[in-house]
Amino acid sequence: MAPPAPLKSYRVPGSEEPGCSYTIRHPDCKDSLLVPARPGSCQDTVLEMLQHTVARLGDADFLGRRTYNRDTNKFGDYQWMTYAEVYGRALKIGSGLVRLMQRHVRPGADVSTLTRLPLGMYSVNRVEWILADYAGVSQNMYAVALYDTLGADSIEYIMNHADIEVLVCSLDKIPKILGLREKLPLLKVIVCMDSFGADAPDTTLPSPFNTDSVTVLKQWADAVGVALYDLAAVEDIGAAEPVPVRAPKPADIFCLCYTSGTTGTPKAAAILHSNMAYVQRAVPLFLPQGIRPVALAYLPLAHIYERTIEVYVMGVGGQIGLYSGNILNVVDDLQTLRPTIFCSVPRLLNRIYDRLVAGTIHAPGLTGVIARRAVADKMANLKAGGGNTHALWDRVLFRKIRALLGGNLEFVLTGSAPIAPEVLQFLRICFCCQVTEGWGATETCALGVGTSKNENLAGRIGVPMHGLEVRLADVPDMNYLATDKPCPRGEMQIRGACVFGGYAKDEAKTAETILEGGWLATGDIARINEDGSLSIIDRKKNIFKLSQGEYVAPETLENTYGKDSNILQIFVHGDSLQSSLIGVAVPDPETFVPWARGIAQDSKAPIESLCRNDKVNAALLARLAEHGRKAKKQGYEILRAIKIDPRPFDIETNGILTPTMKLRRNIAANYYRADIDAMYAAINAAAAQ
Repeated sequence: MAPPAPLKSYRVPGSEEPGCSYTIRHPDCKDSLLVPARPGSCQDTVLEMLQHTVARLGDADFLGRRTYNRDTNKFGDYQWMTYAEVYGRALKIGSGLVRLMQRHVRPGADVSTLTRLPLGMYSVNRVEWILADYAGVSQNMYAVALYDTLGADSIEYIMNHADIEVLVCSLDKIPKILGLREKLPLLKVIVCMDSFGADAPDTTLPSPFNTDSVTVLKQWADAVGVALYDLAAVEDIGAAEPVPVRAPKPADIFCLCYTSGTTGTPKAAAILHSNMAYVQRAVPLFLPQGIRPVALAYLPLAHIYERTIEVYVMGVGGQIGLYSGNILNVVDDLQTLRPTIFCSVPRLLNRIYDRLVAGTIHAPGLTGVIARRAVADKMANLKAGGGNTHALWDRVLFRKIRALLGGNLEFVLTGSAPIAPEVLQFLRICFCCQVTEGWGATETCALGVGTSKNENLAGRIGVPMHGLEVRLADVPDMNYLATDKPCPRGEMQIRGACVFGGYAKDEAKTAETILEGGWLATGDIARINEDGSLSIIDRKKNIFKLSQGEYVAPETLENTYGKDSNILQIFVHGDSLQSSLIGVAVPDPETFVPWARGIAQDSKAPIESLCRNDKVNAALLARLAEHGRKAKKQGYEILRAIKIDPRPFDIETNGILTPTMKLRRNIAANYYRADIDAMYAAINAAAAQ
């Protein structure tokens, strides 16, 4: 008997509005968008979720980290803390943080006034990060996470913009923060997640610091007027001077998530406790029923994707194993933890895919022959709607592949950026469990749309989650209209309890994003397919996301690269299925020709042949990379390949420019499609060697 067909969205009758498509919902929500709490529970804040789980499962394992042996330089099994232990420690740390504020931030202030304050967080994922987070929640503080990819300028901006006076961070981050002290006038206290004691536990990660360097850091902090404690001392203070729990309200801020990679300064998305309450109600309906989640926390806790996973797992009483700190060791962490759910991103899944392909369909000899037959049979079965399991081939081959990620997987989610269709389908047949592609954003708590258990096609993101509504709005400048036939197209707008509380201290940006009626403008161009599913087909703004999840503003990069004297015009292109940028450069004949003839060592070469010369291409690419580095661009913003075209962008001949001389990116991408495909093929081939 074939599995049921994939879910189809429900079209709300009479919901069309001028300039907007009809509204679609999850098929279970035809009559109501209410997503009720589970029977016997009322969890409207993250603190209530934690308290409820502690009351039910206090002795159950919750947070785990791998032991580390300094002598062998290897990680061992996971050691676990129970829910009761986590909650008890969080209460002590929360009390200690309040007492530090009384000493150093608001000397002598009444406890009742030290609430709804930001708590800075800066480290890789670790148990102490989550302990400090729940500690803040117990005193109605909200976390503000920092992360290294933002760069020093953005760290400075966020700490000042968010009014961070107390920062909890790992030992290795302290020198960077103290080095910025003159630019951080509000900072009063740093709490180090690592112990200052000589006897560090076996779970401590390898560190370049020792007791002597800690002494230097303490002296440095004292000299610049910052109180420096370790987390153990803060916990001791809280145990000695407890403060009553001060519960947040649903409308209070749970955390501020600063968006990265867009033009201008980062925006602070306010995620409310009520948003997390929706997460707790909706996510269990999205996953296989009856699953007890065991998850690896390796995606940055600084981003909403991992925070949402963490809160969901905590609320249902699952286990969270923290990764060992090195992304290159994630597979080993997975094999040790043996998770039941794996929430990932295309960047890592592509690496897993490459490894699986090399060991199966590209394997030599009999192994390759068997693997190719097995993959072909399962792909055909999947495409025909027969599901992603097979009685024979799963026992012969795919059981071993499942073991690569621990062998217990029941659910795999890919999000953050689009995944290549061939990768998604291959992983579906390899993992033999529900492999879902989802769409979410920081502003929707990483939730929104997802494919159902029985989806057998790639290139679509599924239907709205329970309790949410989606519609498409006209984007006439890009020729996307809600009235397009046979499928409506336009900017995807979403409404429901997942929509964030707005951008902190930025009413204008909030008003641009949360529209009348509570609709969130996502900036993504979508299509409602004939079967009622959604597909993302474009991006409204001139900002796009690479496969690793980084946003890129191409106009800014074109301004940077266009400063080269050899460049007349330049088009920077990125693909959400690729991890690197490429470009098309139109050279300035007056400067380019003499320079290029010198590179080619041909004093009479015409511009056309110079543009095709490999040495000239490599030399110009190197010049542009140097411009990018001098402008302090991130590594993913450096061009990896270029095409040099002697024909200028114009209005009439190729149509790449508008009448106001602006670049028409979708036209340029179509015009240079063959060149774009060739450049990415060359980049990927080189990376595979």
